[in-house]
Amino acid sequence: MSYTLFKVNIKNNRFIWLLMAIIYTFYYAVMLTMFDPESAEGLMAMMDALPKELVDGLGFNFGTTLLTFISGTLYSMLLYMFPMILTIVVNHRLIASQVDKGSMAYLISTSNSRKKIAITQALFSILSITALFVYITLVALFLTSTMFPGELEIGKFLMLNVYALLLYYAINSICFFASCLANESRFSLGLGAGIPIGFLVLQMLGDSGEKLSWIGNLSLYALFNPERLFAGDVFAYIGMILFAVIATVLYIGGILLFDKKDLPV
Repeated sequence: MSYTLFKVNIKNNRFIWLLMAIIYTFYYAVMLTMFDPESAEGLMAMMDALPKELVDGLGFNFGTTLLTFISGTLYSMLLYMFPMILTIVVNHRLIASQVDKGSMAYLISTSNSRKKIAITQALFSILSITALFVYITLVALFLTSTMFPGELEIGKFLMLNVYALLLYYAINSICFFASCLANESRFSLGLGAGIPIGFLVLQMLGDSGEKLSWIGNLSLYALFNPERLFAGDVFAYIGMILFAVIATVLYIGGILLFDKKDLPV
């Protein structure tokens, strides 16, 4: 691993990371102010008044406890969108953007091998999304303990975040592999952004009605189901294993691909 390159990555990506952290903190605080256990039934009735296809498509499910409220609001569509922005931007910058701009020529002319460069970038990719989820978890624990002391089932909430983090390791690995595969930014962004967004569209279509529910099963997000995690269903644990397998295969594949490919430098 190159510590110098790792420090450069931190400097280049700190703004987008901080922006996503601030946005998620804001949404966490705002959504938690909407939770009131005494009026949960009223909130459910309000949601029932909206078109079911719209509510299902957005993935909102308020539930009746603080844990189900958080999972149904902040770990549905918001989870799919905001960390995905960080994932797409960071992984594109780590490899493909530098190849396209020509700065990779300087990197590989140093004493660092291609494999060492790729491993450093892969570690930064993993640690950047891990740091965001650790931050989100700590913010949530602080806000819920301040606003609703003793109401959050902390053990299940921590498992929810492990589940979500493994999902994002898989999404991250898709973007990283695309970045290693492509020599031009347009192809890196086309694959790295197109595949996760395509999965998101499939998920929204699948959630929008029973007739289209089969489409949702084609999405990687279909393996992320907090309700089945809380119920102790083995489906959630199989999903975690598959996320980890996808991430491992694509990260290693990306590193090996970058090490062997012909670069236009």
